[in-house]
Amino acid sequence: MNILQVSAPKSGSFWLNTILKKSLEQAGEEISYYIKTRPEYATLKQEKLSFKNQAGTDMLDIEDNGVNFRVSSLLKEPVTNMQEYSQKATLAWTHSTWCEKTAEVFAFFDRKVCMVRDPRDTALSAAKFAFTPYMQKHYPSPYTSIEEFFSAEYERLLEQWVWFYGNYLLHSGELDLHFVFYENLLKSFPKEYESLLKYLNLYLSEEEKKAIASEVSFSNMKEENPRHLHKGKSRKWVEGLSINQIERAAIKAGPLMRIFGYPLSPGEGDKLPAMPQDIPKQELKEILGKIDWKGLY
Repeated sequence: MNILQVSAPKSGSFWLNTILKKSLEQAGEEISYYIKTRPEYATLKQEKLSFKNQAGTDMLDIEDNGVNFRVSSLLKEPVTNMQEYSQKATLAWTHSTWCEKTAEVFAFFDRKVCMVRDPRDTALSAAKFAFTPYMQKHYPSPYTSIEEFFSAEYERLLEQWVWFYGNYLLHSGELDLHFVFYENLLKSFPKEYESLLKYLNLYLSEEEKKAIASEVSFSNMKEENPRHLHKGKSRKWVEGLSINQIERAAIKAGPLMRIFGYPLSPGEGDKLPAMPQDIPKQELKEILGKIDWKGLY
């Protein structure tokens, strides 16, 4: 089995990758990596990147004009044979949004898993992450502070979230895409994990599932990857955003947030998101039609 995980940056991507990896290993599924077959890997693995073994992670960029494999800012080259790549990269990862090549590339993978996180918390995490030593070295920001970054990029990040997840939700049926929610992993891990295992067609005993839950807890993962992980919380936006910023999120991303079940204001309480029973395709098309996506990237 090969898996492609899909997520916007700072949505819990590394957490999902760790859960998938440990689950496959526990189930006796072999994991192979395309990047580790490349001659460049011997040098790349010496680099101190954002998280442990990042250089050995199969990162895929899917764009209208081609598909590339990538290691941070250090290496980016075309995938010339997608069949060969997908056979060697059995646990790949992409931050790419929907494009003309998405369905074609996704078809090479047996399972596709999409990680979703509240856009307000995603934006707050992105602003902080932009000023970590890793990001300052590999993707330096033109801004001088976290506050300046957030003020300038907040609404664009919200619209990117809508474009990213709105498109993947709209096309989820044809892509056979399974959604996992960051907040549910935090607040209701056994239920969210059981749904993921069912989609992956993996059977683990109750003891094995409990062991993995402990291994992927935030405290354990942060100890191993302090450069990449910080607090691992949800609803940071309640205290981290002004009333005006919360209102702007409701305007920019509110319709899609409602479809996923996210609260638009603190007064709505700590509601957990979920997949809609019926995907409102016409509403999604109208939401996406209002976005000038070319100005977002």
